[in-house]
Amino acid sequence: MDLIQPKHAYADDASQWHIYTNTSLRTIGALLAEKWVDICLHDENIRPTDSLSSNIVGMNLVGAPYIPVAIQTIKRLRKQFWDELVFVLWGQPLTQKENKYGKVLGLDEGQFKYLFWKGVYNGMKEGVLESLLNIKNISEWHTISLISMYEKLSDSDFLSYFSTETSLYVSEWCKFNCDFCAALKGQAEQYRESEMLWKDLNYIVNRLQKLWKNTVSMYMSNLDVFQSAQQLGEFANMILQIKACHPGFTFSLRGLACTKSFIHLDKKYPRVLDKLALAGFNNVGYGVDGIWPEIWKWIKKPQNNEKEILDAIRLTKEKYAITPELLMVFGHAGIDTEKSLKDAYDFAEAMVQKYWAVPRPYVAKSFVPGNDGRTKSDFQESIKLIIENPILFNNLEYSALASKITHPDDSFRNLVNEYYLKMCDLPGNTTLPILPYDIWDSKEVLASKKRENSGKFDR
Repeated sequence: MDLIQPKHAYADDASQWHIYTNTSLRTIGALLAEKWVDICLHDENIRPTDSLSSNIVGMNLVGAPYIPVAIQTIKRLRKQFWDELVFVLWGQPLTQKENKYGKVLGLDEGQFKYLFWKGVYNGMKEGVLESLLNIKNISEWHTISLISMYEKLSDSDFLSYFSTETSLYVSEWCKFNCDFCAALKGQAEQYRESEMLWKDLNYIVNRLQKLWKNTVSMYMSNLDVFQSAQQLGEFANMILQIKACHPGFTFSLRGLACTKSFIHLDKKYPRVLDKLALAGFNNVGYGVDGIWPEIWKWIKKPQNNEKEILDAIRLTKEKYAITPELLMVFGHAGIDTEKSLKDAYDFAEAMVQKYWAVPRPYVAKSFVPGNDGRTKSDFQESIKLIIENPILFNNLEYSALASKITHPDDSFRNLVNEYYLKMCDLPGNTTLPILPYDIWDSKEVLASKKRENSGKFDR
């Protein structure tokens, strides 16, 4: 089976391809290799696919904007190789997780078939891979090592991945249930088996040192790094042991977190935070998402409160020398106002000035595939429009400006974009605003927007 990482959604120019580690795709490859499936890896951010080893091709869609990329990649590969190629797709937009009313939160079967036609299968559906490949009892994701996939990389490609920030699969799931979030949520965090993580990290470090590289930058997969004190402490000890066995090697680690989890850890298990910082964890992105309690309640984020957010930012910086990032998903239709948007901006500005916090603003999108709003009746016409015009999936990019599709009220949309761009202008901001596409864009306007968006890779 061939596994392909499609080119980044905003990498139109060959000189601006974005090399990053698609851990989900490699995990799928490792699980299949364990069942004696012959895997061939391709990454179109490094080079175009010029050969295939089988008639079954798998691709992982990191987010909604990758849907039109996948459509075009499938068309191109079928034209280039064989019209009867079979494709299997995975990724957050295709989740088959259901809400409490039994409605699928990702693309439903009708939407998937409309977009991809025959010979393309949703790998997020139970039993699809087993049926296509005639295998049984695929292992759980958290039980597998990725070494079998790393071994398929040439030294040159291995260095390409590990010379930039790479993703590190540490855990999945989050016990919180934020409304706009499309990730795996509402369930206790689950760590990978420590033996597998230990094997992978040692392999990576050993190979990098053989290639004369003594540092690695990693983005941890945890949705809330500080959620599970015991497992996090074990992870920190693991990194420290690896560093002790490899003198001179350094890790630079970062991840997402909830301020409530940090406060709990600081009060009950400060030694875990000390060890984590010593291991190389130097940057944490806190989900602030506004500053009004009414908004946190609306988006099902009642775990937030202003005092804990302030304390977490201050202690993170002053006590543990970890840089706090402010993830500010704001502009929620139906609850945000001009005053709440201004207050969110003012708070972010104050934290930047006082603690050198890093602003990371994003525009709230109510019906991203995978989140709770996806099934609400208010958004079905907009969802239908996007399905019928796949290029519009870029409107659901969190870094995209509010559009007529996501924020139909003209006055509110303009306010959201005003404060979003103001926050993007704060010192240290890492978010690059994306221009949303419109069905009424002329060819010239669309081409201009694509040029403007090209090379804008989110951190």
